[in-house]
Amino acid sequence: MLRAFLTGLLSLALTGSAYAQSQATDGSIEGTVVDTSGGVLPGVTVTLTNLATGTERIVVSNDSGLYRAPLLRLGTYRIKAELSGFKSLERTGVTLSAGQAAVVNFELPVGGVQEVVQVSAEPPIAEPGKIDFGRTMTTTEFKNLPLVSRNTFNFGLLQPNVTGYEDVEFGATRVNANGSQMRTNYQIDGSSATQKNRAGLRVFQPSEIMVQEVKVTSSGFAPEFGQTTGMVYNVITPSGTNQFHGDGSYRFRRKDFSARPFTLSATAPTPDTHVDDVAGTLGGPIVRDRFHFFVGYEYLKHDLSADRVITVTPATATTLGLSAGALGNGVVPAIQTVNMFVGKADYQMNRANRFSGRWSVFNNQTPENSFDRNLLPTRETQYDFQDRMDNAGVQLTTTIGNAMLNEFRFAYGRRNNPLVQSAAAGPGPSVTIPGVASFNGVRYAPNTPVFLESYEQVVDNASWIRGRHDLKVGLDVELIHDERGADTTALYTFPDVASYLAAKNGTNRFGYTRFDQNVGNGSLTYDQRYWSFFAQDDFRLSAQFKLLFGVRYDLFKVPSGDPTAPLAISQSFRTDKNNVAPRAGVAWSLDPESRTVVRASTGLMYETPLGAFYENARLQNGNPRFLPVSVPPTGVGAPAFPGTLSSLPPGVVPSKSILTVASDFNTQYAWLSNLQVERALSNDLSVAAAYVNSTGRNLPLALNVNAMPTGATLPDGRPIYSSTVTPSTRTDPNFDVIRQIQSIGRAQYNALTISVTKRQSHGFLMNAFYTLAKAKDNGVIGSDYVVGSIDRSGISDPSKPNRDYSYTAWNQTHTFVLSTVFAPIGSGNGVGAMLGNNNQVGVVVQANSGLPYNIRSNRDLNLDGVTDADRPNSVARNSGTLGAFATIDLRYSRFVPLSGARRVEAFAELKNLLNRKNNRAVNSVVATDTLGNPVAPIPSEFPVTNVYEARQFQLGFKVSF
Repeated sequence: MLRAFLTGLLSLALTGSAYAQSQATDGSIEGTVVDTSGGVLPGVTVTLTNLATGTERIVVSNDSGLYRAPLLRLGTYRIKAELSGFKSLERTGVTLSAGQAAVVNFELPVGGVQEVVQVSAEPPIAEPGKIDFGRTMTTTEFKNLPLVSRNTFNFGLLQPNVTGYEDVEFGATRVNANGSQMRTNYQIDGSSATQKNRAGLRVFQPSEIMVQEVKVTSSGFAPEFGQTTGMVYNVITPSGTNQFHGDGSYRFRRKDFSARPFTLSATAPTPDTHVDDVAGTLGGPIVRDRFHFFVGYEYLKHDLSADRVITVTPATATTLGLSAGALGNGVVPAIQTVNMFVGKADYQMNRANRFSGRWSVFNNQTPENSFDRNLLPTRETQYDFQDRMDNAGVQLTTTIGNAMLNEFRFAYGRRNNPLVQSAAAGPGPSVTIPGVASFNGVRYAPNTPVFLESYEQVVDNASWIRGRHDLKVGLDVELIHDERGADTTALYTFPDVASYLAAKNGTNRFGYTRFDQNVGNGSLTYDQRYWSFFAQDDFRLSAQFKLLFGVRYDLFKVPSGDPTAPLAISQSFRTDKNNVAPRAGVAWSLDPESRTVVRASTGLMYETPLGAFYENARLQNGNPRFLPVSVPPTGVGAPAFPGTLSSLPPGVVPSKSILTVASDFNTQYAWLSNLQVERALSNDLSVAAAYVNSTGRNLPLALNVNAMPTGATLPDGRPIYSSTVTPSTRTDPNFDVIRQIQSIGRAQYNALTISVTKRQSHGFLMNAFYTLAKAKDNGVIGSDYVVGSIDRSGISDPSKPNRDYSYTAWNQTHTFVLSTVFAPIGSGNGVGAMLGNNNQVGVVVQANSGLPYNIRSNRDLNLDGVTDADRPNSVARNSGTLGAFATIDLRYSRFVPLSGARRVEAFAELKNLLNRKNNRAVNSVVATDTLGNPVAPIPSEFPVTNVYEARQFQLGFKVSF
């Protein structure tokens, strides 16, 4: 069925059907042609030539003197305007970026058409054709800003209205726009690259060799974009040109290059920091002006042990009888190896049809990668991490006459992420002694090593230029398939070392505190279907005023339920069909030269429902197929240590707590609005001020809907429930806790941003911004579903969710970011010029007021069965702050020109140049009595449990041609 559907859509695309988008991977050039008196000139032939590839597009100005050329490949253009009776005018140096609507106007003087007037000039820096709020990171930035980690998603933090933190390797960078909980729509060449089961994940990980530029948008979305209330992060891959170009590079780090990890004890030896990275690219013509190719490959070997310090002491390990290698050399020796590849071909089939195809691979293998310093892990608890991501995409762009275009895209992606017990892991079952150590076996590793998501996406769109209107309609279909293997490992929790030793030697095999194990079949497969439609009009009312408006509709078909589930609402899940999203935006140039541009937009954005909601609701629905068992040592059927359960033994009563999704669950959405004023101070320098608002509704919350209040309350008014299950304490006495995901959360984000942009000229480019923001919500879906969230997944008062309305987990009041690349250019041929030229410095400065943290009680104060949500009396959610964060990253390059485009580069990169210690996490659990009163004053500062990286230094060499 899918194959027939795709074939049908391909046939429509090849015949130029009437569906349409998009500037996701391309750009457009538009403008007005007038004579020297200001009169509009229809019928002007405008030829746009990509200087790198030789491809041409010819358009004709209409009755309003307006011409438009959408869906142009990125690069630098020469634009020539010709009309009988007038001199020809030729503009060069017009550089086009992804999603950019470059405005290039012409004023033709009277004369012979054979007379050509040449002008070299960039479009106005204030971008009068731009409506969205965001920016494009260029090739120069990606190639020359410091990036020790090689993780290009870390550059997402160099955008206004974005908070979060970097990843030191190729894990998921925590980036959050508009106060949203990790709601980022990752794309590669305009096609989906977002993992759909949890927020904050992606199904592809590009390195710098795979990136030509990145288009980031966080507000002012055209109707053609959707599936996020945060931001779109669209990676554009490189293409070949008419010239053969390529490079080869080698980067390396060693132990003595970097500072000692902050978390390492004074007596522990400094762990090895051994990194080797080899990369290369090659692109060029297969057939000049028509057929081009690009390939890139990178291999990375990275010792991650410096970030995985084992704090369990040798004396403790000896007492517990751990294996000889359980503590390693004071660290978990996680040696990551990564292979990355991209291959791309671009073919101008004829004047009307352009084809592009790409295949990308990311393959990461990291042994002993399970590390949670809060659990005091050892090597005995580690599993091997494997992560294979494949992504392929094709695009066919068709021009139909002078007024219609069609774009067809197909993408396929897959992420296969199995977890396998490492060779150093203990025999099991897993053991933890809180505050002492975790050991003896892998914890939280799937019994069935399957963690796979794949998708197929079809986009088919068309554009019709009519007068001052650029009309577009479009269709986007995505089919997502997930396979999961749930955790079935056993875990014993002991109160102290003596109790564990007594159980181990047989003196008291029941001295543990609790035994936990999931029993049964934890494997699961499920599917989702996304359908999206849009229609929009890009209306050029005048040469200085542009209006873009339209509507989008999203239908997110969620996974099916379990017809045999004992709770009726888990037998089927509702699909919300009311996701209609109107959008509108304007760009108004206050002067003919577009030195001052005012932009404003508003619109509704819908967020895709997370697959893990339904995955967990299927696995934890109370059906005996898969059941959690949690028993004290005195419970019926409790095993004697180190026994485990292969099935439910007679007498063991499984947990009656389940999870479900509300029958009226609706799609999360946000109204996004912004107002921006940008002023050009020169041809290459502008300053802008913007206000951004996001008002979110239908945020998912998880709360216990089965507990009935006893009438007693905590001092701050929170109802107290009963821990026993009876008809008088439970709405449905067949169950204990029913954690239900409901769409009742709300959020509010307000921000003021001041930015300065200096585009590249005279060897210098810069982007800097300051954001003053406040983000609040009560949408505490938390770390079960949002990668990296400090919020847990519970509500402190299920009877009054608004009690949790406070700062979001990603609230950051003050944020300052500066990124710049500077290559001084001196004149002359003397020694001074020789020493001063061919140097380049890339700098990234990040400073902010720090992320919040939640102060929690060590008890389930209201006895609702949710143990991770309660706070001490009168303490607001996320009221703690980690403290100010500041870091400077630096890259210095020295070039040795050879001949032509050939040159050698030696470079050094520094992460955290000043070696500042920045807090990443604290232990904010407070001991309270049963009424929530702290047994000691709440400290102003909590013990730090994790910090960001100490200074990292990297050397490298690169040959370019």
